[in-house]
Amino acid sequence: MNAEAGGVLLSPEEGEGSVPSGAAAASLPSDEDARAVLHRVRIFSVGAYLVFAVFVLISSGFAGFVALTCSTVVVMINFLWLEEIVNTILQPSPHLHARRLVLRSLARFALLGVAIAVTILVARFNASSVLLGFSIVVVGIMAEAAYAVWRRGFAD
Repeated sequence: MNAEAGGVLLSPEEGEGSVPSGAAAASLPSDEDARAVLHRVRIFSVGAYLVFAVFVLISSGFAGFVALTCSTVVVMINFLWLEEIVNTILQPSPHLHARRLVLRSLARFALLGVAIAVTILVARFNASSVLLGFSIVVVGIMAEAAYAVWRRGFAD
């Protein structure tokens, strides 16, 4: 008697909470796959920033470019920080260095504060540039999804 969980046939020994064996286990993503995906998202995000920077320099000038750059820095810092937090939670280290953690957190908050202050005070909050900057990671994720669909299309 086999139970089906998520479209994968499991043997009676493999319950709902166990990892499937055989071909189904080979289709599960590994840590290396996750790192590769995050690396490609970062690369696509940087590429989107470069395209947006050229557009904003032409349309809004230097102030718009500064606003785009600062909002992009804020989003990328938050994205990388979230990635680090998730990795730390999922793979806890036996030695937690509280002093180093506090200093890194304070440095990130200071950098975020400077980037937001420059966006508001220097760039006078150019709305289109700020919105483009905040969408950098979203564009990177969408490009990664399109790349995965394109790659999977050739694999079939």
